[in-house]
Amino acid sequence: MAQKRTKRMAVVNCAGGSTRAENPGAGSPQNGCRGALEAGEKIIECGYGCLGLGDCVAACKLGAITVGPTGAAVVDREKCVGCGLCVGVCPRGLIRLSEPEFNIFTRCQSAADGPTTRKVCATGCIACGICEKNCPAGAITVTGNRAVIDEAKCIACGMCAVKCPRGTIGDDWKIFTIDRA
Repeated sequence: MAQKRTKRMAVVNCAGGSTRAENPGAGSPQNGCRGALEAGEKIIECGYGCLGLGDCVAACKLGAITVGPTGAAVVDREKCVGCGLCVGVCPRGLIRLSEPEFNIFTRCQSAADGPTTRKVCATGCIACGICEKNCPAGAITVTGNRAVIDEAKCIACGMCAVKCPRGTIGDDWKIFTIDRA
């Protein structure tokens, strides 16, 4: 008897919010993310973030990915079937497949230190450790200047998302509804 395959879905590990680079004409959607990087175009100030030029949007045959209000790709969990086409086209490796029950994740892959991240991105992880201190399951460690969540330990309580002062931790829908003013 065949084993039932667990559904997976795409997760974008960038919340967007990076300062746009002052480079008129850079990052045309025709070139896409990969084309812009290959041409040496500087689209955003964060060297780790989502460029928002839509390679993943074009790759998704079901329309499950859009570019959200912060300039980063956002996955519609209702439409995503976990095919992984978007994973392969992201030139910065920001998209991965995850189990749907792991709905809490770090939406920043920057390895820059906190002060540098704070200067270029409104939602980037500044490695403050508040999430790590407030995680009741001990599922978060701050490693390489960013919060890393161990999905095997995470109980999806959302305490880290509530406590994160930058809105870096959450899921696609919570990241846009938590007011950080």
